[in-house]
Amino acid sequence: MRFLYIFLTYSIYPFLKIILKYRIQRGKEDSRRYSEKLGVTNIKSEKNVIWFHVSSLGEIKSIDPIIKYFQKNTEYKLLITSVTLSSYEYFEKELKRKNTYHQFAPLDNPIIVKKFLKNWDPKIAIFIESEIWPNLITQTSKGCKLILLNCRISKNSFKFWKIFKNFFKNILNHFEYIVVQNQETEKFLNFFGIKNIKFFGNLKFIQNTKDHKNTIAINGLTNSWAAMSIHFEEIALILEVHLKLSLNLKKLTTFIIPRHLNKIHEIENIFKNHNLKYVKTSSQKEINNFDGIVLVDQFGVADSIFKKNQIILMGGSFKKHGGQNPIEPLAYGCKILHGEHIFNFTEIYNDLNKKKIAFLVRNKEEIEEKILQLLNNNKTESYDFQIKKMSDEIFNKTISFLKTQIN
Repeated sequence: MRFLYIFLTYSIYPFLKIILKYRIQRGKEDSRRYSEKLGVTNIKSEKNVIWFHVSSLGEIKSIDPIIKYFQKNTEYKLLITSVTLSSYEYFEKELKRKNTYHQFAPLDNPIIVKKFLKNWDPKIAIFIESEIWPNLITQTSKGCKLILLNCRISKNSFKFWKIFKNFFKNILNHFEYIVVQNQETEKFLNFFGIKNIKFFGNLKFIQNTKDHKNTIAINGLTNSWAAMSIHFEEIALILEVHLKLSLNLKKLTTFIIPRHLNKIHEIENIFKNHNLKYVKTSSQKEINNFDGIVLVDQFGVADSIFKKNQIILMGGSFKKHGGQNPIEPLAYGCKILHGEHIFNFTEIYNDLNKKKIAFLVRNKEEIEEKILQLLNNNKTESYDFQIKKMSDEIFNKTISFLKTQIN
């Protein structure tokens, strides 16, 4: 299997530039920097570089506090590689510093990987979550220490890699340490006979306060709640809940944060067909005493919403998608509602349910009942202290571990 993979990646090399050009036309690659994925860069490399490799936006967000900690020491030179445009845009806004560089990650081709490593020659490489690229891993491990941080293996990935057990085990054995984000992943790794495992907790629990440019002012709300990461197929459910709650409450503000912003126009058409009163955050920067639906049609404003809403319903859990990550609103002490389909984050939700921070709601009736209960509960329960304690423990253990590996 390993030799077949290497052969195929060598064979496709002449066509990679053509593929990237095609992706540029579709708006999925940076037209100025796509060559970085071919191992070519104009960035002058530094000695003793600490390399963090992520895939997309979620992974770069998860290591934001880690990066900022090491940025404080100007002796460190940091390289962050990522795959997606959104992760690069996040780097530009939140992590760009004199001692920190960004490059688009090299494609998993032996020729390209060798070019990349020859240029950067990192002191240590830290891959985040599930970045399992055979050529990149094997070549990197030959020249420096390699760590897999916040590793997550889903049930579907586990089923897939079971078919290629020896191949997968061989890849993972190139990591000096694998730091898992949950005990389910640790159990999966034990199946493959991996021994060098550590567990500190999920990095995404680490609280990270950022100065967001896209903020909205929210004031004077009598009753409000937010539905986050809502898939298009779940919009009808949210509207039914909103309409039913409106019959029981004098004023109600429902914030809807869609999972995919390319569906905004279709969502608006649904609102118009139902004669619903709504505003969009892109055009309404102040939400004052508003009675209706607030449609979030831009990135970066979710934190403003979490600050003013203690009830957050997580999407992707009322269809067989597997749920969305609830960690982001937890930093603001929000209470989480979710459906039955949470298999992507089972361990996280189970832990939150035990602590009575999250609540399972199976249908619109249960959603309505729970929202009314939480809105009418005069006893304000704050979970900030639990999340803050968990955040500090994970952060301190992770930093302590990384410092021992780097120094």
